[in-house]
Amino acid sequence: MDVKERVFNELRKQNVRITKQRRAIIDVLEGRHLTIQEIHAEMKKRGFHNLGTVYNNIDFLLEHKIVTEVFINGKKHYDLTIDEKSHSADSHIHVTCRVNNNIIEINDSDIYDCIKDHEIFQNFNISKLQIVVEGTCKYYDTEHCHTEDACFLKHLDRNGTNNG
Repeated sequence: MDVKERVFNELRKQNVRITKQRRAIIDVLEGRHLTIQEIHAEMKKRGFHNLGTVYNNIDFLLEHKIVTEVFINGKKHYDLTIDEKSHSADSHIHVTCRVNNNIIEINDSDIYDCIKDHEIFQNFNISKLQIVVEGTCKYYDTEHCHTEDACFLKHLDRNGTNNG
């Protein structure tokens, strides 16, 4: 049984329905970071046209930590957290290019440990840590930068190592 089905089974045990709309939103978000408008556009392609239903189901998915919201480049994006090994709803790092709007996730426990173990948090139990890193690479403002495949972020692996 995959992770999604395990989550759905747990929700069913709590008498929570997994509707077609909820499944569709989960499918739409798989491997992507989308705004509510982008989710709605994708849902319309699947026959779900009601924006209110999208909002209500996003709220449900947020409440059950199936989805998390993150502010990237000044916009609220939604990110699927189940079936994702690099992070949970409460611990993640997003890196985004301000030119191409590319978004990647990296998983580096050293970064989390450095923050959680910092003396300023000595008497504080951190339960949620989300980091958004926005920037541009050294090719900023050149033709090279505006090429999708040339983006620095496309060459980072999930551990934050540059493979390009």
